[in-house]
Amino acid sequence: MSKNFPASGLSEEEVSALLEERLAEDLTFTSGHILGSMCSQPHPFAAEIFRRQLEKNIGDPGLHPALAKLEEETIGILGNLFSNPHAVGSIVTGGTEANLLAMWTAKNRAPAERREVVLPETAHFSFEKAASLMDLTLIKVPTGPDNRVRVEEYKRAIGPRTMALVAIAGTTGLGAVDPLDTLSPLAVEHNLYLHIDAAFGGFVLPFLESAGYPPGGSAFDFSLKGVSSITLDPHKMGRCPIPSGCILYRNEEISGSSTTHVSYLAGGKTRQRTIVGTRSGAAVAAVWATLQHLGFEGFTQVVRECMENTFFLMNQIKLMNGVESVVQPTMNVVGIRPTGCSPDELARRLRGRGYALSLFPGFLRITLMPHLNREYLESFLTVLREGVKNG
Repeated sequence: MSKNFPASGLSEEEVSALLEERLAEDLTFTSGHILGSMCSQPHPFAAEIFRRQLEKNIGDPGLHPALAKLEEETIGILGNLFSNPHAVGSIVTGGTEANLLAMWTAKNRAPAERREVVLPETAHFSFEKAASLMDLTLIKVPTGPDNRVRVEEYKRAIGPRTMALVAIAGTTGLGAVDPLDTLSPLAVEHNLYLHIDAAFGGFVLPFLESAGYPPGGSAFDFSLKGVSSITLDPHKMGRCPIPSGCILYRNEEISGSSTTHVSYLAGGKTRQRTIVGTRSGAAVAAVWATLQHLGFEGFTQVVRECMENTFFLMNQIKLMNGVESVVQPTMNVVGIRPTGCSPDELARRLRGRGYALSLFPGFLRITLMPHLNREYLESFLTVLREGVKNG
């Protein structure tokens, strides 16, 4: 394909056909072959709302004051879900931006000599980006066999240069929840900023108990006094289109530490609490609409179905030779390990059959997202049995 700028345009039909041809090799959620992603096919209603509001830039709220009020309302709803009706925050591009914002906020609130962040070794790679951008030092603490951070080692890692603490409510690899009720008092004791990364768990953990499953083993929200901010991603288990992330702060005083003032926008002097300037108003509308449409009962049903598929898969793996689970699932994330070949080799074999799982050191991750049904899982299990039977 030529890289020259097109001299004249093609018709919509020609471009559409060309695009379909060029993207034909990409996997789709509707194929049932994407088993490793923590994103999913958005709810059709959310996708339609997103499409209708596509032109709006909530980064210039003076143009869209009604949508700006919807964002405030959305943050209030999510704050209530996380035990804090006074929470403030923003709909952002995703978990990476939210985690960067949290570290930026913590940095702005700490003395210049404090630039160390204590966090589990399972923390998302976005914290590496934050460290590079802000000249921070990450003190990574090992996890135990349950994939939760080791509390005693975490305590010992806190020192005079510590700027912030990070804990995970739904680790990227295995969906584990750190012992937040034990870590929160450390933040209070040492007067430190504590950020919870619940990018994945944020739309699972609040609904587990009502769905009939154990609640995750620890409190995970602003009911813990030491928590300063929380990341959650509506475009993961929240059934919303990409990009739809969220950052919640305990209060206005904390969020104000990373505020930028812009003088030239439509509403006059404007305060922004995000890294990006131009920001998708469609994402705000879609998140608000999805919360209104599904409600607590709807999200409970989403989680229930995903957890049912999770334990169906787990039970089938227990009966299978040549593969084993890594840990008992906390939420709809399953780690598997082949016993007769390397995880890399199994991933290669499965990809050769069109299946995409996430490869981690020592195991493969399967995320039981809303786009997966029992028929898809049965087909995958057949391919998995073939993939491991010869070692």
